Amino acid sequence: MNGSNQYKFRGTQKENSDSVKQKHRTFENRFTRILWLTILGLIPTFGILYMLGVHQSLGISLYGEQYVGLFLALILSAIYMSVPRGKHSPKDRVPWYDWILSVLGLFAGLYITFFYPNLVMTIGTVTTERFIISVVAILLILEAIRRVLGKGLLIVVLVFMVYGYFAPHLPGIFRGSGSSVRQLFNFMYLDSSSLMDLLNIAASIALSFIIFGQILLFFGGSDILNKFAISTFGRFRGGPAKGSILGSSLVGSITGGPVANVVLTGSVTIPLMKKGGYSSAQAGGIESVASTGGSVMPPVMGVAAFIIAETLGIPYSEVALAALVPALLYYACLFFQVDFIAGRKGLGRVKKEDIPNIRDVLKKGWLILAPLGALVYFLFFEGYSPAIAGVYASVIAVISLSIQKTIRGRILKLLLYAFVESGRVMLDIGIVLAAAGLVVGITGVTGLGFNLGFMLSNLADHGLLLLLVVSAIVSIILGMGMPAVAAYALVAVLVAPAIVDLGVNPLSAHLFVYYFAILSSFTPPVAMACFTAAPLAKESPNKIAFQSIRLGIVGYLVPFLFVYAPGLLLGPGSQVPWLQSTFIIVTAVIGCFLLAMALEGFLFQHLNGYKRLIASVLAVCLFLPHSTWEYSWIVNCIAFIVTVFFILIEWKSHRKVRESPVIAHANEA
Repeated sequence: MNGSNQYKFRGTQKENSDSVKQKHRTFENRFTRILWLTILGLIPTFGILYMLGVHQSLGISLYGEQYVGLFLALILSAIYMSVPRGKHSPKDRVPWYDWILSVLGLFAGLYITFFYPNLVMTIGTVTTERFIISVVAILLILEAIRRVLGKGLLIVVLVFMVYGYFAPHLPGIFRGSGSSVRQLFNFMYLDSSSLMDLLNIAASIALSFIIFGQILLFFGGSDILNKFAISTFGRFRGGPAKGSILGSSLVGSITGGPVANVVLTGSVTIPLMKKGGYSSAQAGGIESVASTGGSVMPPVMGVAAFIIAETLGIPYSEVALAALVPALLYYACLFFQVDFIAGRKGLGRVKKEDIPNIRDVLKKGWLILAPLGALVYFLFFEGYSPAIAGVYASVIAVISLSIQKTIRGRILKLLLYAFVESGRVMLDIGIVLAAAGLVVGITGVTGLGFNLGFMLSNLADHGLLLLLVVSAIVSIILGMGMPAVAAYALVAVLVAPAIVDLGVNPLSAHLFVYYFAILSSFTPPVAMACFTAAPLAKESPNKIAFQSIRLGIVGYLVPFLFVYAPGLLLGPGSQVPWLQSTFIIVTAVIGCFLLAMALEGFLFQHLNGYKRLIASVLAVCLFLPHSTWEYSWIVNCIAFIVTVFFILIEWKSHRKVRESPVIAHANEA
């Protein structure tokens, strides 16, 4: 399956999912369709030109905010053209009121593009003209949030906006600095620490990697990764689930979105898992957990890695390196669990006819290494900015993947498809970050972030552990129903500073809250990844969600581990000697193995409750961080030795059972 078959071009109106059909209009009028597609294509086109500095080569001087204004103009205009107002709004044409809103959205962004050099000199002086334009712009953004993302995020933004006005009149920790209505709207619309801040990230870093991901999709890159995953693990016990984990981690590390990743890989892996013997709930849960892990797996991490780097003022490479081991632990525990489930249920491998030929896969497999290797090289060795690295890697992806016969004759068409689809995806990401920017801006200008941080810091009197538990719960609640980037933007401002104030490494604190914001993707009651997997698995979303909690249990533990044991975070931020860091990582991996064993009740054979309890205790002892107790390393070592003996005893017991005459006779029969 090549990229064009996997994702039908939106311009032909052959959508790839019901959700997309319901979300965007299908234009019958040719002029309207061409206009909409043109706007979508201009979003990545202008983005690439700006990121490559073409305007500088032409002697044109631009503020970054002017480009962001153009980006805002295009996404607002496209949203009002394509996303209906409600269920009863026309789905095949643009009604007159949406034409007006589309033009107003274009004007709201272009006003910044053309007049920002003058506006920046009088940013604090709010004229009547500017007040009217700012009100119109913010109202357009709010309605766009409702149409694209639903009422949930809209209510959150509205609550913060109301708070921004009434903050001086509220009691206790909620009392904050106030602003007049004129100043508040002016601040949200034009200030570089509000809307402009996160929109700038959307229009540069996020856009760059969305283009990269879409090129891989349309040029067959994700198909290569999926086939590689199935051909690698399909021949082993529980092969469909193991292939799902590998495929979702590879594709998810590029797309970075749990819901999108479930749609991309789940349509193939969930039916395979069910055919292989996994229950519908297990298949949906495995895919949901594996897809969510893409948001914590370098290099892209749902674009959040770049925002973390920007927030902390550290190189992106430091964030990606630090996030690597926790992400591998996350996937390792899931991998162990699906293997033990397969062993317990006696599941086999993928049927031979469903396994791609490994030779054919490897013939194409090297094509994907060039763009991925280039991305790593530009980011880690050349030190290019993420936006530039993404653009360069995209160019190399086009060149490399175009070697395929099925792609070679359609390069321009597929490139056009990729650009249009990148623009469509940016409608969602752009408006998400616009919403997050408004919340972050109000939190900063009112002092709410400081006040909440102070409240959470008071929990330090009862110990760091209580603060972390409360912060984890708050992060999950704030992240429910929100995309990864928006979820992190909220928790980074509201929760992370309180953890840092207690002396926790800033990078550890930000990764901690990010992990829990992401885990909301499969945590009830919202569990967006599970709701997406439900129709593919033909199972209740709640059943899938509860399976996901069981399968993703280590995701709830790993953030606590790297806060107490910074050695899990590689790179200069950990400040832990490499030998100690290696010891911590090894014991954590074995702890994940034991935890999976205890949860599934299987090693070489079924484990009774007593043995599962032993495995659980050993896992806890191996997870015990060095910072909690002076002699914790001794406990780790003893637990490691006991684990070796435990596994050996189980292996001998298993062999004895297999070699017994009764079992041998049964096997022959």
